Amino acid sequence: MSTQPSPSSQASASLAASLVTFGSMVALILGSVALFGSSAEDGALQVAMTFGLAIAMVIAAATGRSAEELSGAIRSSIDSALGTIFVLLAVGALIGSLFLSGTIATVVYYGAEFGTPQILYILVFVLASGLSLAIGSSFTTIAAVGLPFVALAPAMGVSPEATAGAAVAGALLGDSLSRISDTLLLTASVVGVEPPAHRRALGKVLVPGWVLSAVVFVILGFRDGASGGFDSSSVQQTIESQFWVSPIALLPLVVVLVLSARTTGFLSLMAGSASAIVLAAFTQGDLIADLTSGEGVDGFAAWASASLTAMGEGFSLDSGTDALDATFSGGGVTSMLPTVWLILVAAAFGALVTRTGMLDRLLAPLFRWAVGRFQLIVATAVTSVGMNAALADPYASVILSGSTFRDRFKKARLEPYVLSTTIAGSGTIASPLIPWNVMGAFSAGTLGVATLSFAPYAVLLWSTPLIVLIMGYAVFSRREIPDAESTEAVYGKEPSALPERRTSV
Repeated sequence: MSTQPSPSSQASASLAASLVTFGSMVALILGSVALFGSSAEDGALQVAMTFGLAIAMVIAAATGRSAEELSGAIRSSIDSALGTIFVLLAVGALIGSLFLSGTIATVVYYGAEFGTPQILYILVFVLASGLSLAIGSSFTTIAAVGLPFVALAPAMGVSPEATAGAAVAGALLGDSLSRISDTLLLTASVVGVEPPAHRRALGKVLVPGWVLSAVVFVILGFRDGASGGFDSSSVQQTIESQFWVSPIALLPLVVVLVLSARTTGFLSLMAGSASAIVLAAFTQGDLIADLTSGEGVDGFAAWASASLTAMGEGFSLDSGTDALDATFSGGGVTSMLPTVWLILVAAAFGALVTRTGMLDRLLAPLFRWAVGRFQLIVATAVTSVGMNAALADPYASVILSGSTFRDRFKKARLEPYVLSTTIAGSGTIASPLIPWNVMGAFSAGTLGVATLSFAPYAVLLWSTPLIVLIMGYAVFSRREIPDAESTEAVYGKEPSALPERRTSV
């Protein structure tokens, strides 16, 4: 995301203009959340942020910025977000097709047979952690693990919000630590640290939060699942009355997981969607006939109609059982449009406040305060979180936070992994907790659970920044480069090229 402000723009941003711009956006966001709660993400939040963007553009124009300059910055920012947007649209198509193929129904069926309500949360957390470590993609993990188990949660009588929190938290573990994670490679590259050194240091920060999360999910599982009343045979019989259930129905998920390590997120998700609708043609004939019974079509035309509807508008089961219909309905490209709206507005606002220097103007007092080593770590963590909130993109936050503090950490003779760990363990890990951030918007749009609803359960995401500060004071602030070594040699040259993000088309 090209949001780096020019030197002239940084110098010309006034404190008053910066305060009004950010104050207006924050007030509008808080107002929408106060009025609508977690449902604000269904549209109220987007409207509020659109007005905030309009106010920011007026203020920028009033301070002498040309329309061409602002439009160019916004276009550049949105261009870099297009890969994520296409992935979101592909996820919408995939969800609808997975409902049609019976893939989600199959996961729920076998989950009801082999799982119990008491272990669902910890099972999802462990599966998401393991899968994300293996494939290095939080996006794919959230879709592959989170979606079917969030659908299973109501059938088991436990919380979909807690299940979503477990899936998102587990997915971020691998996104942070996997050897093939683009986020890990980007952070190490920007800072100038060897990936293994970064992984070792970040692992020490993440392990306590992971263990704490696991304990919380075990406790919540036994609390929420203790009420009993879960009849697995009844759930399975109900599912079998509507879907053809077989391990073969899991094939589309296998396609997504295999291809996610070999090609872009968009292509792997669309391949999964294509395999799902082809599978549905052979396995879900009765379901397709029921879905298209009022259209006067059959055969190929019925399959095409049901497939395009599921991918475009979403899947909607009409079994006559309210609980079943609610569980097995959703998806479609159109379901992702509010999320796309959120990302577009947030990306535009982030481009504007960085291009005009407003963000740097607000952060200037923090930079002046950070004279000691621990203060420098605190300032980095605060800036990383702030960048994720202002720019709505963890990639842009990593780049700007790294480039902003690299020289400051070199002057303080702090080891480079201290900077990379602080960035990854603060703003990056917490990005799914911000509703308008790419990660927060993606998670909510994919799982159908509002960010503000699953956030309290994603313990790993909000405990890790606190652990970073504790370790920053007790350990990291004392990890200085020996006087005999050159900081230039330890950090190396600033990278001329950065790793490609895997959400690209």
